Amino acid sequence: MKLSIVTPSYNQGKFIRDTFESILNQKIDFPLEYILVDAVSTDETPRVVAEFIPKFKAAGIEFIYICEKDSGQSNAINKGWRMATGDLIAYINSDDYYEPNVFQGIMNYFIDNPAIKWAYGGWNLVNEKGIIYKKLQPTIFRKQKLLNYCNIGQPSCFFRKELIEEFGMLNEKLHLTMDYDLWLRFSVKYSAGIMNFVISNMRYYAEAKSGNKTKEQLLEGLNLSCRYSTLFSFRRMAQYFYFLRGSAVLFLRIDITRRINNHTR
Repeated sequence: MKLSIVTPSYNQGKFIRDTFESILNQKIDFPLEYILVDAVSTDETPRVVAEFIPKFKAAGIEFIYICEKDSGQSNAINKGWRMATGDLIAYINSDDYYEPNVFQGIMNYFIDNPAIKWAYGGWNLVNEKGIIYKKLQPTIFRKQKLLNYCNIGQPSCFFRKELIEEFGMLNEKLHLTMDYDLWLRFSVKYSAGIMNFVISNMRYYAEAKSGNKTKEQLLEGLNLSCRYSTLFSFRRMAQYFYFLRGSAVLFLRIDITRRINNHTR
């Protein structure tokens, strides 16, 4: 089996080195394809890419670098997935990074569980400096919970390429919850597997979309989840409950990004 990972990026030079290092910091015995789709960054990204090209080559990693304008993050990821030749695929944003030596465990999980089409593991919520604020480790997949809100750490989710062929790629009209939309489509037919180890580190900070567009993300997520419930149902009530809970945090001006970024241990 072969693993393909895509990273969409634009002017994330101050973080992307961590992403690259985390790709290199893996011990694997299978082919690895890493595709960077950059929307013509004007910061230090090109210099960092040039530095890492020989490192990827020396590590035996098939590195593909696409540098051209796109219509957004979802479009960039889809570009990479169309080029991907792996049996197993995923994407990680250029401000997130993987834990050391997790790829082999991921590959072994899918080899040992051939009936599993998609699976995810744990993730660390980290601040801008990479300091861990909270560890999240799922123990069981509950479709009903996913129907309420997105409870999957995106960079810790991997799936067989055949699912893209069956359900289609990311909806390029979505810019905040495109991953949630994809997980919901997968869950209609397949339950997700759980990998019982931490796979990635998700950076949460004020400039990130999850930090500065929380209100829009909540509403977009609610609209998606409501497609899978009926009016006046318990499920619809639960979906609105979680939406209102998130909205209350914003209304009360509870600055989660500042709390996370001020975390020192």
